[in-house]
Amino acid sequence: MIPLNYHHLYYFYVIAKSGSIAKACDTLLLSQPAVSTQLKQLERSLGSSLFERRKQRLYLTEQGRFVLDYAESIFEMGKELKDNLKDHPRTTRFTIRIGILSGSPRAFGHALVECVLDRFSSAYVIVREGQLDKLLTELQEQRLDAILTSISIHSHEQGMFLSHLVGRVPIVFAAAPEIARRHKEFSPNLNGVPFIIPSWPSHLHDQILDLLAERKIKPNLVVEAEDAELVRHLAISGRGVAPLNAYTVSVNQPRNSLTVLKTKTPLRLYDSVYLVAKQRKWPNPVVEYLLKSFRLPVKATYS
Repeated sequence: MIPLNYHHLYYFYVIAKSGSIAKACDTLLLSQPAVSTQLKQLERSLGSSLFERRKQRLYLTEQGRFVLDYAESIFEMGKELKDNLKDHPRTTRFTIRIGILSGSPRAFGHALVECVLDRFSSAYVIVREGQLDKLLTELQEQRLDAILTSISIHSHEQGMFLSHLVGRVPIVFAAAPEIARRHKEFSPNLNGVPFIIPSWPSHLHDQILDLLAERKIKPNLVVEAEDAELVRHLAISGRGVAPLNAYTVSVNQPRNSLTVLKTKTPLRLYDSVYLVAKQRKWPNPVVEYLLKSFRLPVKATYS
């Protein structure tokens, strides 16, 4: 005989997450008396009050917080079990759902998908883009299996997520060949030359402006764009000089459509790329492989 009614535990879990019985009823599609009765039955079986009411609001008791910790683990593991059954279908085909930070260089996402398909030729890959907060929420709720991002995960989130540095790619300044022929070097000779740079809140925005000031370059800023792909296309079309990660330039198509400006001293600007996954008891095997094996190649010729 199961000593705990897991239906009642789930109703408690939804109430705690919703913040009120009324909101929980909307989620559970049950009447308020039914939910209240089953909450009382759970409290009776546990021998503890799980909520206290203050000013018409429900607050978890100390025992309630303790029970919620267990409930979260139980129902998250249940969801993980269901998701892993999708990852282990009756055929040998694996599924992986990847989130990519909006505005990230397309070359990074392309390299990641190629890595999956090279190792798991019959894999089914789903790729979505979004802002980091949304992607992390979907990763936590296991609607995504991994995230590719240039933004590191804060230390307080590290216990929940696995964050692996998969590349630290130098930033170079590149332009269409006709511009590069006139301005071969990253120097004050670029004063007044059109520049296209990543917009704030990119982690590179302020660093690039500081570097330009340090090198005594006064550019004509014509475009600030969040999308790295847009910055690359504008540079290819001859609209100006652009800071791009060297990996993107090295695999750029069409070939020779961008030329890297020379510099006498290293720029010391880098695009750090992270692969982030959720801590799971039974990890997606494709994610396990990527965390161990996927790395963006960094060539000495970049710098």
